[in-house]
Amino acid sequence: MSTPAPPLLDVQHLCLSYDGVRDAVKDVSFSVAAGSIFALVGPNGAGKTSTLRMLATLTEPGGGTLRVDGLDVARDREGVRRRVGYLPDNFALYDQMTPVDYLDFFARCHGVPAPERARRADRLLEELDLTQKRSSPIRALSRGMRQRLGIAKTLVHEPKVLLLDEPASALDPAARGKLREVLAGLKRRGLAIVISSHILPDLAGLADAVGIMEGGRMIRAGAIDAIARSAQQARTVYCLDVGAHVDRAARVLDDFGPRLVRVEHAPIDGGARIEVELLGGDEAVADLVEALVLRGVRLHRVAPRESALEAVYRASASGAVA
Repeated sequence: MSTPAPPLLDVQHLCLSYDGVRDAVKDVSFSVAAGSIFALVGPNGAGKTSTLRMLATLTEPGGGTLRVDGLDVARDREGVRRRVGYLPDNFALYDQMTPVDYLDFFARCHGVPAPERARRADRLLEELDLTQKRSSPIRALSRGMRQRLGIAKTLVHEPKVLLLDEPASALDPAARGKLREVLAGLKRRGLAIVISSHILPDLAGLADAVGIMEGGRMIRAGAIDAIARSAQQARTVYCLDVGAHVDRAARVLDDFGPRLVRVEHAPIDGGARIEVELLGGDEAVADLVEALVLRGVRLHRVAPRESALEAVYRASASGAVA
């Protein structure tokens, strides 16, 4: 049996205090393998940006260990920096430059040789769908294009670990969809990616693992599927679109028993949309659908109201508050 490869990013018991009294980050641990995305989620002020800045070697940890590609940041900070790309929430773009000049400038800053600079710029512009804008002034780019150019700049020194702080902030739905495509491609290329965000739908179906932060602490971390299964055993929220026989559906719900925690109705064309909150996960949903169909209720749609990631966050956050 082959030994699994060590993670590209390994964080153990990371701590930070800005004033020596209050903890901005306390005892945070997680790891990220090559070719995977770790979603760092939580409300504003939870400690996500402070954690990313420590991972990027811009803020010195108050305690704990941080290793990138086997290098300890305390012993080889420059080696770690060569392996990490960090894009903050707000980053500098030089509007008078063109994208190709912008990438060449940052490649020079990283000491990339001239022939290699041109090759990397061409490849990144193609990978991030910016080739047609390579000679346009940056000021003429859309918000989504500017965001992708920022990611291209962050990749110009070919890091192994990519750190993105709220990369979808202020993007419209089309631009966020394009960003998802880019991130999926980088994941396939083998990067270890950490994305900080409070917009959970942007990460659903993309991230492999999640770390949920509240008040500087990691209240839960692990593979999304595993955590989602445990969260689902608590409460699952589904939307049911009912066509004919809404009255029959109401009677089924009245008779379903204690696994049905909450029901909300809203009229839609030709029927009703019913939101149900159930105890018991997928098995309870299957039993409810079976009961509705057996009573002759016509269902047009049965779907979870939230992604697995949102379910994990809701269950974990409510547990932390309790």
